[in-house]
Amino acid sequence: MVSSEDSTDIDLDTKERAMDEAPVGITISDPNREDNPLVYTNDAFEKITGYRREETLGKNCRFLQGEASDPEAISTMRDAIGQAKPVSVEIVNYRQNGEPFWNEVTIAPLMDGDGQVTHFVGFQDDVTTRKEAELALDRERRNLDQLLGRIRGLLSDVTRELVESESHEVLEQGIVDRIVERERYVFAWIGEPDRGSIVPQTWAGDLSVDAADLGVDIDETNHPTARAAGTGEVEVNEYSDGDGELWGEVRGFDGVAAVPISYGDTLYGVLTVLADQPDTFDEREVAVFDALGRAIATSFNALKSRRILTADNLVELEFEVRDPELFVVDISARCECHLEFEGSVYRQDGGLSTFFSTDAMPDDVLDVASETTGVLDTSIVSRGSKETLFEFHVEDDSFVVELAEQGVWIRSITVDDGTARIRLDLPAETEPRTVTDRFRERFAETELVAYRDHERPPITRAEFIQQLESRLTERQLTALRRAYLSGYYDSTRSVTGDELANSMGISRSTFHQHLRAAEHKLIGEFLDH
Repeated sequence: MVSSEDSTDIDLDTKERAMDEAPVGITISDPNREDNPLVYTNDAFEKITGYRREETLGKNCRFLQGEASDPEAISTMRDAIGQAKPVSVEIVNYRQNGEPFWNEVTIAPLMDGDGQVTHFVGFQDDVTTRKEAELALDRERRNLDQLLGRIRGLLSDVTRELVESESHEVLEQGIVDRIVERERYVFAWIGEPDRGSIVPQTWAGDLSVDAADLGVDIDETNHPTARAAGTGEVEVNEYSDGDGELWGEVRGFDGVAAVPISYGDTLYGVLTVLADQPDTFDEREVAVFDALGRAIATSFNALKSRRILTADNLVELEFEVRDPELFVVDISARCECHLEFEGSVYRQDGGLSTFFSTDAMPDDVLDVASETTGVLDTSIVSRGSKETLFEFHVEDDSFVVELAEQGVWIRSITVDDGTARIRLDLPAETEPRTVTDRFRERFAETELVAYRDHERPPITRAEFIQQLESRLTERQLTALRRAYLSGYYDSTRSVTGDELANSMGISRSTFHQHLRAAEHKLIGEFLDH
């Protein structure tokens, strides 16, 4: 009979086969011989390293080390062996063919019955796949941290310029200056559209380039700046080894991002940024620059609007439009009536409402407007004995919205029997031809009938509203304007507070709260100045 103790014994041959056939590399070294050479390696070690057994026995295992092997990991193993302690490290080793791989090395001392070290056993496991994934994740985290830091600084710097700049030119220069202060961005310039080209206005950075070389024709589709002007989206080109070439012999950049500066249908220009490292403009960076471009465009639009409100010298353009694509022309022709523009307000939902008074039958206007292109909704604000005030909710791409986006002030619009006469004010530095060309593109039957240079009167209604804008909320201004335009303040008023509240979609008490607040601020403007 075999005892239980005998049944657990494993013969030497079985142990040797277990070591030889183990799935991890196993080595045994003899520290009692000079340089602690290898005296045993298994098949897995040969498979992992590519070294045949006869090439490794008698050598110290350091032959696996090379240029990328971490000195700290080597020192850790050396110290552990010197102190006869177990140790585990991850280190770059090299196969017989010179290929590097990540090796997870575990070393443990073997001792005899007297506690003396007789050998060291080593286990090698190729962990390259796992280690490369960990390193890639670590690089991604570090890149993300750098990206967030760069973007956070960029957004902060540019936002400060958007808030503090008082002129278009100062704002442009401030933007490109702030961009090139950030890591990776070596050059930035802003160009504006002019006769089919993007012409440089401001630039900053260390790249040696003449300003005249920066311009690009808009139809040059292989150029990111031109593409951005055409598509209205951020366009990116990537290069390698500083081989970027877009302006003659200019070198020294690995990536270009072109950012359209657009507000509605108006292209103010293109911001072009050059980077000195590849893969700078990934999806996250592009998304940030897209948002940055829209923020810059909003500021450009605000500055243009400010110029029209403060300019001393203005250009007045007067057009006649007979194209029924202009909704009031269509309504006037079909209803055989007179319409007059009374103003416009932005709606709570982000759209735009325009107000026109007319002598037409209210039901006729409602019926025609419901079939008119460009009008989303029509409602009656107030009825008088001779005229009715209508509110037309127009599409976001309406000509009124477009004019506002271009910084153009509508002086008046009168429409009679299918012909609209439109008078516009724009700052003297604004190119009248741009507005005229856009009008003719928009409406086929358009004629420029007057062009006048004139000085602004001492104070205009627009200036006064601009002064109040910082004090009045949109709801307060809307309530005040609706009340005034509807004749609410007239002695023979025909509109009630309930009707005005309904037209704004709010309760009567809420309407009166907005109206009283607006009236209080309006009176304060008179009495405090």
